[in-house]
Amino acid sequence: MSRKLSLTLFIIALISMGLVILTGINNAKWDKSASYGQYYFDSLKNDLNEISLIRLSQSGEVFEIKKDNETWMLVNKDSYPADTNKVNTNLLALANAIKIEPKTSKAVLHGRLNLEDPSAPDAKSFLLELFDDNGSVLASAILGKRKPNLMKRGDFGVYLRSPDEDQSWLVTGNLNASDGIKNWINTRLLDLVPDNIQSMVVERGNRTPLKFGRDSEDSNKFIMIDFIEGVETRTSIGLRSVLRRFLKVDFRDMREAETYVVSPDIAIEIITTNKHFIDIEMYNDKDAPGAWVSIKDTDHPDQIKNIGYEFYLDANYKEEFVITLEDVLKIE
Repeated sequence: MSRKLSLTLFIIALISMGLVILTGINNAKWDKSASYGQYYFDSLKNDLNEISLIRLSQSGEVFEIKKDNETWMLVNKDSYPADTNKVNTNLLALANAIKIEPKTSKAVLHGRLNLEDPSAPDAKSFLLELFDDNGSVLASAILGKRKPNLMKRGDFGVYLRSPDEDQSWLVTGNLNASDGIKNWINTRLLDLVPDNIQSMVVERGNRTPLKFGRDSEDSNKFIMIDFIEGVETRTSIGLRSVLRRFLKVDFRDMREAETYVVSPDIAIEIITTNKHFIDIEMYNDKDAPGAWVSIKDTDHPDQIKNIGYEFYLDANYKEEFVITLEDVLKIE
């Protein structure tokens, strides 16, 4: 047999084999791999506007975000307004979640992906349920670990499974859905930068008040006002760094503001460059090294919603928030 004929027969054999494989695929019953690239929630994109309640359950605890007149609120946090952008981002991540790879279907292995029974004590998984106004479930899933750098650096995926199925999946989506408040609200206590501050007074009990202001000869510079005579303070750049540190703190928890019968450990009055005022009080936590901070009064449009609530600073952020005399003295 000639080499040319042998090559021709070999090519024909390859083509025939390919046709057999394609025919088999077209006639095969559904299997796991057949749904690669499909949306995990088939119709959720069409139901996004119908969602009125997001419920996350874990180990007998329930965390809910409810929509009321187009405003999302944290039910468990005294109906504090949620960040609409964060809520919508999480819902879109769910609606756009695409199946990448089937994972384990063995219940004994679910824990490795944080996909164990979310009702179990000390579970790391969450049961996520989305409801409409009638209380009907639009979508539900057990949420597990997030996977960083899924397709490329910066892309995220997440492990999911249906509550009534053992088959788990890795899907696309930068989903940050848990009962942590940082996933649903902006946890920056004061969304300001030093350039927004016209003046600020920090009162610390019987200690000397610390008064930050602007230089009358150069309004871009910060100075200390009515300071201790003969004592030098930091430069404008140094004072600006103190303010920047103070303004960058994040809170870890929140609650309805309590009524205190004692004076605050720290009281702060801020006047912004737009002539808004923000009055702040801080009380040290008696049972932990952190502190509770409240917006006592304000006319600032971004802070009015915070009146009536107080926010918890852990020990690290409390240290950043508290400004002491040493912070403003000239560095030798």
